[in-house]
Amino acid sequence: MEGNVHNRLASGFISLNNRQLFLRTTGNSQGNKNAILILPPFAEEMNKTRHLISALMQQLTAAGCNCFMLDNFGTGDSEGDLDQASVDIWRNDIQQLIKLLQQQGYQRLSIIAIRFGALQLFDLLNNTELSLQHIVLWQPIFEVKKFWQQFARIKVAEAMASGNKISQKELEQQLLQGDTLEIAGYPISPEFYQSLLNIKASIPSQLSECKLSWFETSQLDNTAAPVQKMLQQLQQQGDLNFVQLKDEPYWQTIELANADKLISLTVQQLVGAQK
Repeated sequence: MEGNVHNRLASGFISLNNRQLFLRTTGNSQGNKNAILILPPFAEEMNKTRHLISALMQQLTAAGCNCFMLDNFGTGDSEGDLDQASVDIWRNDIQQLIKLLQQQGYQRLSIIAIRFGALQLFDLLNNTELSLQHIVLWQPIFEVKKFWQQFARIKVAEAMASGNKISQKELEQQLLQGDTLEIAGYPISPEFYQSLLNIKASIPSQLSECKLSWFETSQLDNTAAPVQKMLQQLQQQGDLNFVQLKDEPYWQTIELANADKLISLTVQQLVGAQK
């Protein structure tokens, strides 16, 4: 099956596990058997980051790389609604896409995981035997609890703004009772919430077998304590290239931000790794 892949996997809809999902691809480097897969952020953070991912894919393509990004089921241009989705469905689809890439001649895989994408990546690696060449983390979220707190806080703030009061615990109770919640326009079903709680977010042993880069964006002069703590844990797995960039938080700015340094640093890492 080798050799035809670059002509077949073009941007557009692809059927994975009987689901019509939108796959964005860039690159047509016939001789390059390296695939770069991007695991995107979640919800509004994806809207803030999509233009940066697009610029990143274009620059990687200009450097001879082949890039792929799947819109998760129920998100972006893929079919379905978020309240029909779960992390398990997303993991199965990514596993299927990786198998397809392997079957069609890609021999080496690198992954760029952005924000929630880092949780997805760890969950994937804790459920799948994968050989990766390079992992690049952008502003990674490592704890499901922290991710959920940040997301639930949006609903708590919405309620306060309209003169109501609701706590994170009350929101969780509603989900456990079988109610679907709308948070910032996104329907969160009890099934989706449960799948979040079941994410295997522990540090995967496979990290020790590939190159690992973590690019943190911060307006602090020092490295924040939680980042420092996670750094120490990851460094026990092997070599880690950590860079903190002093820049605006592109995933949550009101106006769309640029992240030129971050993008060029990522391209340098991945292109250098392939040579």
